[in-house]
Amino acid sequence: MADPHGVFIIYTGGTIGSLPRDRNDPSSPLEPALIDEVIRRIPNYETRDKKIFLGGKWIRLGTYSWPEPIDSSNIALQDWIDLVRVIKDNYEEYEGFVVLHGTDTLAYTASALAFMLDNLNKPVIITGSQLPIAQTRSDAVQNLVTSIEIAAASSLGGTVVPEVCVFFRDGLYRGCRTTKLSASSYNAFYSPNYPPLAEAGEHIKITGAMKPRESHHVLRIVDVLEPRIASLDIFPGMSGELLDSILNKTGLRGVVMQTFGTGNAPTTPEFLDTIARAVANGTTIVDVTQCRSGEVELGLYDVSAGLLTRGVVTGMDMTPEAALTKMLVVLGTESDPATAADKLQLNMKGEQRQSIFNLHFHPGAIGDDEAMVIKILRPMVGGLDRYKPDVLDKALLRIMGITVPERRKAKIEFKVYIDLPDADENTSEEANPHFLGKIAKTYELDRGEESAFHLITTQARSFVDNRHENTLTLVNTGGTAFVWQRINIAFFANL
Repeated sequence: MADPHGVFIIYTGGTIGSLPRDRNDPSSPLEPALIDEVIRRIPNYETRDKKIFLGGKWIRLGTYSWPEPIDSSNIALQDWIDLVRVIKDNYEEYEGFVVLHGTDTLAYTASALAFMLDNLNKPVIITGSQLPIAQTRSDAVQNLVTSIEIAAASSLGGTVVPEVCVFFRDGLYRGCRTTKLSASSYNAFYSPNYPPLAEAGEHIKITGAMKPRESHHVLRIVDVLEPRIASLDIFPGMSGELLDSILNKTGLRGVVMQTFGTGNAPTTPEFLDTIARAVANGTTIVDVTQCRSGEVELGLYDVSAGLLTRGVVTGMDMTPEAALTKMLVVLGTESDPATAADKLQLNMKGEQRQSIFNLHFHPGAIGDDEAMVIKILRPMVGGLDRYKPDVLDKALLRIMGITVPERRKAKIEFKVYIDLPDADENTSEEANPHFLGKIAKTYELDRGEESAFHLITTQARSFVDNRHENTLTLVNTGGTAFVWQRINIAFFANL
């Protein structure tokens, strides 16, 4: 094996590597250059031995170039697969990696690689430039040299950042938190909902990063992606026919839906029925915000509760790029839509601030003054391996799609217990750890369905830990029969 120190540079194309067709005429048209021509323009680079003098040390540089360098607008799923395979093939030979990439789709590639590289224990830094490296005012040299320095942190005595990152101008960002901000500014990228991992001025100051994994973890790559997905922006006045033609297209497996504000969308029957039909047909829909920052909170307002009721997944504070590439990876390895929907709510690579673990129960109906035991519909996805009560931030009991058969207006009241199948209207509520709460709703026909969201964090820490049967008992105390479409407990965990 070669010296494991040094940095491996992978060149895919893009502005950074464009040089004049006539190297003696700076005004001649630009074309992709060979990787060696790009690297030799770095200060203190020794061409013969392929090493750079950096931080008082010589750093070995290995290189790999796409056979035909491409503009990043032409990046495809196969390119991402090829990228992770190249990294894996050279993983034991180098301490870090730098990927040279065009800026247009750089954030997509950074997010994709974050999800496709498992057990990563070395830096993978993706960078590019707004001007070609041969131009006088180019930002290419600074971006490239700083990326090499971050990737070579082990040799240079710096802090190792063992994850996929984007470096641009003077900021290092988590790859799956990054989005492109400007088409022309040197500060072209930013991380809207997460602080930079480092700032590069006279010195590189690492302010946050994942902890290195134990050395015995072997790098794994995901090289199966699901191409049958789409991205959809909701806009005012969007026709139901257009929405239906997209969401219910034969073969479509997933959609990243960009909605208003905290996840809001139209509440018309035409809109919601189309969403429901798509989910019922096996299409996984993830909701992310169109806003530059902030997060989706489905159920916070009535205009988003309908999406949650119909099975739309909350994307929390993910960027659209992260949501899309995460979906490519999850659906590439998971055939069951319901399981995929739950997996997409788990924080995998630091792309969202929390994980949401879901415990689903059966839909159903309850008669007047009846008590009913509701069993788990399916096991908690990821729960046995990752969820622990001590990381719980909050837990919500969510009863969605409540309707009253054959009545225009009615008062609905019921109590909910967990792991207490014999509960009835006489069961004590006070100091009863099984009691989750008493819920009251007024159902009106012109408003359509109702949903109830009830905070149960304290009880969840005690009872929902995968060691109990976790049945729910609904006790109807209002004398009004009602139906519910979905019922679950959502655990918001700091993972």
